[in-house]
Amino acid sequence: MEPEISVIVPVLNEANCLEATLESIANQNTNTPYELIVSDSGSTDGSLDIAKRYTDRVICCEEHGIGAGRHFGAMNASKSSRYFIFIDADTAIPGYYLAYVYETFKTNPDLVAFSTGFEFSEQSEQMKLAATVANKYFLMRDKLLSVTLPGFNTCVRQDAYTECGGYRNVLLEDVDFSRRINKIGDVKFFPHIKVTNSSRRLESMGLLGTVYYYAQLDLGWKLDSTLIDRLTKRLRVADLREYVGIRK
Repeated sequence: MEPEISVIVPVLNEANCLEATLESIANQNTNTPYELIVSDSGSTDGSLDIAKRYTDRVICCEEHGIGAGRHFGAMNASKSSRYFIFIDADTAIPGYYLAYVYETFKTNPDLVAFSTGFEFSEQSEQMKLAATVANKYFLMRDKLLSVTLPGFNTCVRQDAYTECGGYRNVLLEDVDFSRRINKIGDVKFFPHIKVTNSSRRLESMGLLGTVYYYAQLDLGWKLDSTLIDRLTKRLRVADLREYVGIRK
């Protein structure tokens, strides 16, 4: 059967976490045909060997950058695919996830895109607190503002993706995409469904640094460089402008 869902995973040297992600995608409890596309940007750490154990849809994206990797995967999806699911290489999904995505789009014809809640892979009290704060923030944006779709977990109708132009290889690629897809139709955040996201950034930056880091991602386009410099120096946390380097 021709796939109705394309699960797209952008990769660049993610051998340490990729297998758990791909295994979670391969072990889905769904009757809907789907394909798994790994969009690789030149991995040299064995990621390709891992990917080939789970799918024959491993494609090579010559342009570095996670926005480019996602978009290249979407452009190479099967023509029959009606829905795109973008999952980062360090994010595992529950076994019912694809069935949930399919049913949610099917029963909500005006819905063009959505994301779900998440938890961190490490379940310390600090990690739980950080995830709770982040999920409440995304839900607040859903209720009061336009929805921000975190790039590690985004579901979108194929036709809406095409209409808004898809991911671009820019700073804040997920915020940029969210602004444009919100103009197409209904976009939602569903906190009751949770994927498992790597806690590696939080482990390296701490809770305060991570909260500030993601605030920069959402608000950075409104902040001038002088303010970012002052806050970054005072809090001793990562600079928004390092985001591109981290994501490549």
